[in-house]
Amino acid sequence: MGKRLWSGLASAACLAALAALGAGTAESRELVYSSSVPAKHPVHVTGLEPYFKKVEEATGGSLTFKLYPGGTLASGKTTLNAINNGTADMGLLADVYTPGDLPVSSVTSDLAVFGKDARVMTGAVNETLLIDCKECKDEYLKHKVLPLASYSLTPYHFMCVSGPIAEPSDVAGKKVRGTGAMGQLVAAMGGTPVNITSGEIYEALQRGQADCTLGPMPWLKSYTLWDLVKYVTAFPVGTYHGTNFINIRSDTWKKLSQKEKKALTENLAHAVREMAEVYEEDDENIKKEAMAKGVQWVPVGPDFEPAVAKFRSNDIARVIELGKSRGVKDPAALIDIFVENVDKWTKIVDEIGSGSWGPEQWDKYEAALKREVFDQVKYP
Repeated sequence: MGKRLWSGLASAACLAALAALGAGTAESRELVYSSSVPAKHPVHVTGLEPYFKKVEEATGGSLTFKLYPGGTLASGKTTLNAINNGTADMGLLADVYTPGDLPVSSVTSDLAVFGKDARVMTGAVNETLLIDCKECKDEYLKHKVLPLASYSLTPYHFMCVSGPIAEPSDVAGKKVRGTGAMGQLVAAMGGTPVNITSGEIYEALQRGQADCTLGPMPWLKSYTLWDLVKYVTAFPVGTYHGTNFINIRSDTWKKLSQKEKKALTENLAHAVREMAEVYEEDDENIKKEAMAKGVQWVPVGPDFEPAVAKFRSNDIARVIELGKSRGVKDPAALIDIFVENVDKWTKIVDEIGSGSWGPEQWDKYEAALKREVFDQVKYP
């Protein structure tokens, strides 16, 4: 065979290799993720970044991710629209910011004062949203969003820059950041609820637009609120369990291969477990750090707990009427399902063990999430 023919074959082989490489590059996708929380927030550091790394490894790099934290691409209130219009492929959604667009799923998150244990509420909200509530998923899909995983924050506390709160009367006259049911609780105690996103709290406290905020312990660190907050009320008043932190634009999902879809879904239980675990661990650690910085823990007086209990006992009726006013057909039925799931996950968590958990207990919790929720989900 002549040198010229060998040279031609070699050139053809080289071109074929380059074409194959080009085809591989064309198939790779960089998915854009938007969130309103800062880059050092646990949802990024503990939840999303390890999760996305696992997905990238499982797909051999055919999926990569670009994160826009801190509201740099869209705010908490505009992320739903950013996914809908294709500005983002994924994003952190908190239905409390868009109850008019997500009225059905907002019914469960409006029952915030019923939350006492984030591990319970995390299991219950995922089972309700992903398996039991077709209407919830349908309204997300209406906005071109396929929900994949949610988590619950640990219990909320009053955190104040001006004056401690030990009794309901201490709330009167104060401007307190509280959304949904938390805002209603503030109003019931005589305060003025301030409806802003979590990313706007620091500035509101700094400028005097709010005297206090309701939030979980980790916010003291992740939003550096402990630079401003002087008092934390020791008694917890509920949880926010409406944060859908892993989801994907339905049009983007349709373009993925089965291998890529599997990589996204098979790692969900672990990501949710990681979020639940880091919040539980952070509660105690951050409390110690905050106290070392001079933040005072305020014990409540005799009227505080009864006031919260009274609000809780009346809140289902309020949430039912609120759901109806937003066009939800049967909010009472959804609440029944959610309450059943809360009871179910209370038993699961109790069986795993009371108090703080070690690695063995968290492994059991992750197995329960996988068995009871994520292995049961039917994806389009």
